[in-house]
Amino acid sequence: MKPYMVVKVGGMDIDIVRVPLNEEMFGDFSYINSRIRIEEKLVGAVLVDTVLHELNHAVWAMGQLEGKAQTEERAVSVMATYWTQIFRDNPKLIKWITKNLEIL
Repeated sequence: MKPYMVVKVGGMDIDIVRVPLNEEMFGDFSYINSRIRIEEKLVGAVLVDTVLHELNHAVWAMGQLEGKAQTEERAVSVMATYWTQIFRDNPKLIKWITKNLEIL
């Protein structure tokens, strides 16, 4: 299946695919498969929100935040560092977000 989009997160390329999820969920992230699945019927702000939500799961896993007792400041710091890298290395993602939120 050809990805809808590929987003670089840390040292990984995450394939984002649009698939029918039987309206049971909006999306999910698989660390093992380096893949995010997004419900194919989503559009606009809900689509953008879901992609960003699932990318946060990727950051959480790759930033090794899962299962660790930590301060809010550490978690926010790791998330900010990854998001800076995501925005820097994925200019098409920024254009896609803008288009789907109808900002321009």
